[in-house]
Amino acid sequence: MIPPIHKWYPMVQPEGYPNRTDALERRAERLEEEYKQALKMKKVKNKIDVLEVELYNKKCEQHKLSLEIFQIRKVDILV
Repeated sequence: MIPPIHKWYPMVQPEGYPNRTDALERRAERLEEEYKQALKMKKVKNKIDVLEVELYNKKCEQHKLSLEIFQIRKVDILV
C-alpha cells in the first residue's frame, strides 16, 4: 500500500484565500444577522397587530354609537 502524498509533503493553504473555516464563520454571521432581522420584524408585526385591533375596536365603537344616535325609539316619538 502506498502512503498518501500529504504524509511526506504536507499541504499548506496560501494566505489570503478563503478556506472552510472562513466560509463557516461567514455563514454563522449571516445566519445571526438574519435571526436578528427576523426578531425585529416579529416585534414590528406584533406592534402592527396591536394597532390594527385597537383601530378595529374604535371603529366598532363609533359604529355602535352612530346606530344608537340614529335609532328611532317609540319613547322618542311619543314625547
